[in-house]
Amino acid sequence: MNDTLPEEFISELRELEESYLSVSDPIQQSGFGGSAERWRKERGVILEAVDGDGDFLDIGCANGYLLECLVGWAEERRILLTPYGVDIGPRLVELAKQRLPQHAANFWVANAWDWRPPHKFRYVYTLYDCVPAGFFRAYVGRLLERYVAKNGRLIIGAYGSYSRNEPARDVADDLRSFGFAVAGNASVGPLPATRIAWVKG
Repeated sequence: MNDTLPEEFISELRELEESYLSVSDPIQQSGFGGSAERWRKERGVILEAVDGDGDFLDIGCANGYLLECLVGWAEERRILLTPYGVDIGPRLVELAKQRLPQHAANFWVANAWDWRPPHKFRYVYTLYDCVPAGFFRAYVGRLLERYVAKNGRLIIGAYGSYSRNEPARDVADDLRSFGFAVAGNASVGPLPATRIAWVKG
């Protein structure tokens, strides 16, 4: 397999920045088109993979709003998360730094496929489509090797679409098909709208 992501795919990722920044609502800037209530329900499920305090890296963090929410929702459960983020869009990363100024040094502009983080994290969250389908298995392997701390958790997410009546991809099944041991999974919504699965570091 080629070790470089297709340029067409990289271009599509960069175009997301323009799309997200064309609106001012922080939820829409995060690529979500529903209500605040749905946002919490369909993104809050990510915390099902979180079982204690620790560093939390969001790959494709966009404007940092998801991280801000996860930190707040975790606090309600008496869990302290330290937010970190990486995104290919420099203007989105700048927004994330402004949103979480006390953690501004925790955000980077990079392509997660070939980036090497300065240290490892207890929790790493990514969407399955952060890389083309043919790169997924290698991507998961790289994240476990380079990103996830020993006994940490790599959390893979997938989102569905009500407007297109498309359920979220079954990422747990994908991970098992590639030989990864799934430690847990969760879903929410009738489609379901969100699915997550996690693998231990």
